[in-house]
Amino acid sequence: MSQALAHQLEQTILAHRIMPVDVAWDGEIVYPYYDGLSICNLAPTVVGLLDTRAPANVLACPPLDRRLWAHLQGQVKRVVLFLSDGLGWRLLQEIAAEDAATAQALADLTGDGTLTPITSIAPSTTAAALPSIWAGAPPAATGMLGTRLFLREFSTLVSMLHYVPTNGRHRPDALEDWGLNMETFMPLTTLGEALRHRRIPSHLLLQKDLLGSGLSRIMHRGIQHTTRHFGYTDMWIGLRDLLHQTRGKRCFVTVYWGAVDGVSHLYGTVTEQSITEIRRQLCDLRDVVLGAESGDRRTLFMLAADHGHTPVPDHVNVSDHPPLAEALRCGLGGEGRFAHMYLRHDYRQPAIEYVRNHFADRLACLNPSDALRAGLYGTQPPHPETGARLGDLTLVARAGWHVGARAPSSWGSVSRHGGLSAREMLVPLLMRVV
Repeated sequence: MSQALAHQLEQTILAHRIMPVDVAWDGEIVYPYYDGLSICNLAPTVVGLLDTRAPANVLACPPLDRRLWAHLQGQVKRVVLFLSDGLGWRLLQEIAAEDAATAQALADLTGDGTLTPITSIAPSTTAAALPSIWAGAPPAATGMLGTRLFLREFSTLVSMLHYVPTNGRHRPDALEDWGLNMETFMPLTTLGEALRHRRIPSHLLLQKDLLGSGLSRIMHRGIQHTTRHFGYTDMWIGLRDLLHQTRGKRCFVTVYWGAVDGVSHLYGTVTEQSITEIRRQLCDLRDVVLGAESGDRRTLFMLAADHGHTPVPDHVNVSDHPPLAEALRCGLGGEGRFAHMYLRHDYRQPAIEYVRNHFADRLACLNPSDALRAGLYGTQPPHPETGARLGDLTLVARAGWHVGARAPSSWGSVSRHGGLSAREMLVPLLMRVV
């Protein structure tokens, strides 16, 4: 049943077309499926399972497609969500097909549950995707639309992972000194706040270096119990202890681990390093989640990811193309696979024509206003700053390519994400009662 459902949902996702894109490789683009088959639908599903009286619109997006969870209503008392940063659906399928240990661990974890693809968001990157997961809202509503954004309230490009200006050296709380309020920067109810309102305890297990970061302070509002860990090995001890402590209790438990993303950036996707990391994650998850005294037959275990990865051997350097460099009024926003261009007055059309004449086989131009209206970033009411943060022109790179305002360094990422290819957009969702 799981394989048939996975195939059916994947075909549904691939057939979903949000907007036309004027490139010959338009058919390679995979669009977010916000209406029930995306990472934005995870949080509303958690609330709906833990509080069966919760209205369907408790968060901005609807719950997951009912084929995935309707049969679980009334049966689930605890939800455990493991988020593996960078674990793509296509990558997981490839590794499982070639590595018997990975395939066995994945089969053991899935059991009589389901393993299906869902989509990331646009852009498919951590700084935008994790807030969408935690707010149960698409990026148009969160206002988190890339790793680097021009925040007009501060008149500068800002790192949306570290919440500091991208240029120069700044203290970690520099933007707060300038007036940024972490409590209101994303003006939406988070999953933690929705659960707290319903008096459902929530537990977060997070690497100590990420606790207190700007992104964590925005996403994890409302979480009642936080446990920190230092590295990989003590994470599993922490998860085991959390599962033992919360066994039989109505609550939400979540863990985030970012190593697949980091390893993929450094070494590539289908490499010995990424295969080993994924195999170890799945084997250790199996040992802990299916271990004695972890389950209680009323716990829903969920494994998901924020985005996948794609190799990027080729690069477009904007600084090598004077018509594009001249058009920019500041650095590129977004990321190398999905770049926001903030342009000088009257330079938009020349920039579009230059890209189409020179890069049509590798870059697509999107009008941000058209993409927003079409629903590429979701159909919910947008954040007041969404339009300004999207800029004047969006460049979406074809698989294998990325774009930047300078030549890539020798130590740059060999694999990236953020774009709309199948390897980036399709992510796994494992659901199983234990």
